[in-house]
Amino acid sequence: MRPELNIWEGSAGLLNLLAARGLNLAPEMDSAAQGAELLAPFVGPKPPRLLDVGCGGGHFYHSLVKRGLNVDYYGLDSSPKVVAVARNSFKTLGLDPGRIILGTAEDLYGLKFDLGVVINFLTFRPDFREPLDRLSDLGISALVVRDNFGPKTEITWATDGYLDEGYNHLHGYWNRWSQDEAREFLRSRGFTVRAEVDRRTKGAVELVVGKPYYWSWLVAHRPPNLGA
Repeated sequence: MRPELNIWEGSAGLLNLLAARGLNLAPEMDSAAQGAELLAPFVGPKPPRLLDVGCGGGHFYHSLVKRGLNVDYYGLDSSPKVVAVARNSFKTLGLDPGRIILGTAEDLYGLKFDLGVVINFLTFRPDFREPLDRLSDLGISALVVRDNFGPKTEITWATDGYLDEGYNHLHGYWNRWSQDEAREFLRSRGFTVRAEVDRRTKGAVELVVGKPYYWSWLVAHRPPNLGA
């Protein structure tokens, strides 16, 4: 996507918040904490290669460290401004900024990862299948997903309304996905899937920029290298 059409490029306040999170100067997000705990059983003595999809400021790395989870962390985001913020935070902390990748899962074709985490990302995509399919192709054996899941799929194409001046004409997806459809799709790629209640919202609606979200989790696992 061209940067000038990317809604994530249009909020200085968001970019500042992502910088604080990336520097570990902001409170830990509840979703990052729960995501790290759900991934913990899949982290063995040998550091697995983990891909954080829609990584934002790279703050999920700090949630892993806080819990003593030793992983080979990589963050992936499609926003040039967001990636620049995350790379700067990593560099400031003495971490490798090259661990933050600009692009999409499709751009990583041919690479291999062991674990994946996808938090609050699929809702902004035109279809949940494309990202999950690309991640499956990377050989990931355990995948933790938090998103706006419900009994049926509802597609919404709308403006954000909370961006900086000059950006609020931009539209984006704010979708709610059928949890059953997402589970069945992951099962078709060889995963065993279970649902988990979101600890923060406990199934209640949460408004994000005035739009309703019903966060919940899917935890998917399959034998290593299946489909790789």
